[in-house]
Amino acid sequence: MWSSCANGRQAMHDGTPGATQAEQVRRFVSHTPWLMQALAAARQQAWASWCIGAGAVRCAVWEALHGRAAGALPPACLGDMDVVYFDAREAEQGHWQSAQVLARQQLQERLPWARWEVVNQAAVHCWYRGAKGQAVPPFASLEQAVASWPEVATCVGVYLDARDELQLVAPLGLDDLLALRVRYNASDPDRVGFAIYEARMRAKQWQRLWPDLELQAL
Repeated sequence: MWSSCANGRQAMHDGTPGATQAEQVRRFVSHTPWLMQALAAARQQAWASWCIGAGAVRCAVWEALHGRAAGALPPACLGDMDVVYFDAREAEQGHWQSAQVLARQQLQERLPWARWEVVNQAAVHCWYRGAKGQAVPPFASLEQAVASWPEVATCVGVYLDARDELQLVAPLGLDDLLALRVRYNASDPDRVGFAIYEARMRAKQWQRLWPDLELQAL
């Protein structure tokens, strides 16, 4: 078993008196040039419902909470640039895979330094059926899909709206992300069981990257 520890550190804020959690996250993201570049690139896909989430948001916020300034390129700790969108028509018409590939190619051309990963969350159940032979219900929305991700802290996405303003997708809230707390998201165990969460924590070794994290077991 991996071990967890807590150092009692309280979540930092953005320095603005009375700033809400959403304002804190927006400020951290807006001061992260590489993520703002990625958001501008992804918005050009013109998806009706989308966000960049998981690792990119986690990395931007936790780097800021550890007092590290962001640059034009992401730190080495960032893996994929995870872009998710929701288009039920692609799943219904059976061309979700080719659509994902095309979107990834377009984004890669637009911003070559990023390692883009693009997933239509409306078709995730199709992937489970084909790749794993597992029947899971389809998601009804982007928010429901984001709420199923393995750790509560990473069930957060950001996107740029038509007015060039940052918006959040945070169906499970922002407490864990801003408190540097990592715990298993048990809301959808059929897709992500606790064993998968444990394996992720062993592999990722996040506390080596962000020593102020608190990792929790069940």
